Amino acid sequence: MSIVDVAELRRLVAEHDALAGDRSSDARQRLRDIGYTIGVYTGEADAARAVTRARELLDAKDGGPTASGGPGTGPGTGPGTGPGPGSGPGAGRRRAAPAQALSETLLAELGELAGRERGRSRPFSTLGEVLHLARVALPDCAGAAVSTWHDDGAVHTLAAGSPQLLALERAQGEAGAGPLARIRTQGEGQVVVRIEAGRPGRFTDRARRCGVRTVVAAHLRTHPHGCTAFSAYLLSSTEPGASVLRLVAALALQSSIALDRSALARAVADLLDRRHTTGLAMGVVMERYGVAPHTALMLLARAARRLDTDLGTVARRLSAHDRPSTGPAADQSGPAPDPD
Repeated sequence: MSIVDVAELRRLVAEHDALAGDRSSDARQRLRDIGYTIGVYTGEADAARAVTRARELLDAKDGGPTASGGPGTGPGTGPGTGPGPGSGPGAGRRRAAPAQALSETLLAELGELAGRERGRSRPFSTLGEVLHLARVALPDCAGAAVSTWHDDGAVHTLAAGSPQLLALERAQGEAGAGPLARIRTQGEGQVVVRIEAGRPGRFTDRARRCGVRTVVAAHLRTHPHGCTAFSAYLLSSTEPGASVLRLVAALALQSSIALDRSALARAVADLLDRRHTTGLAMGVVMERYGVAPHTALMLLARAARRLDTDLGTVARRLSAHDRPSTGPAADQSGPAPDPD
């Protein structure tokens, strides 16, 4: 403590306590700066631990709990003067107040970060919102759809603006014609398909009955499963201009982002579910055979190999059953399998 400026450290702690309840952005930034400075004094990287350590150092220096009035001020700072303002039954409550303020500050920070994240992900977060935007932004647009043409020839429509458009998307797979077929052959970029009168074909006849005269489709590069395309169905027979083509390309990109976001959410949910299920199965093995966690996981993995399946299947089957009883009947199950 001899190399620490006690007065400066005391001033920083007092300022920290004064700003702990302030939720303004300037106060939070100042709290971060103060926490960093106190961390330099105390050698603690974490701000909360640094403040706690600073209080301990000041207490040791003063011979009693830290008061925010500065060194030697107020009653109780000298020897033999009796208990000071930092002691007694209320001292614990005063100490708990900064910790509570830090928790509130942390929650405020998390709330602000969550709000920013919602703000970033809110526009066009789902395919439905992208299709609605296409309907209102593209001139003479009857709606839009996103479909995947798989290698086996099946067409899977991921989203469609109306039942009529859903039928048109499926008709392309049945007829082997239309913008999806063109995109599949072309492999990338955009295609413009004119629905002209007199041209035979199931897709063409159905499209004209729906009033569609032009389809602008764009390949979704970021969606690797089969040939996926965003298709905008227009009621006008005039050639789409450059602005329409750029807008379709932007909508296709937003569709790709929405699909990737949905796939990521499903993957994370599946990962968390598998982790929870594996933990339950490990608990069953640990309870039944009295083995350590790492041994339980190894036994589950070996059982999966012997049964020619995967760990997730073994864990789901085991965790789906009630845990065995721990009475004499359980003891008849025999010793734990040899992990070696």
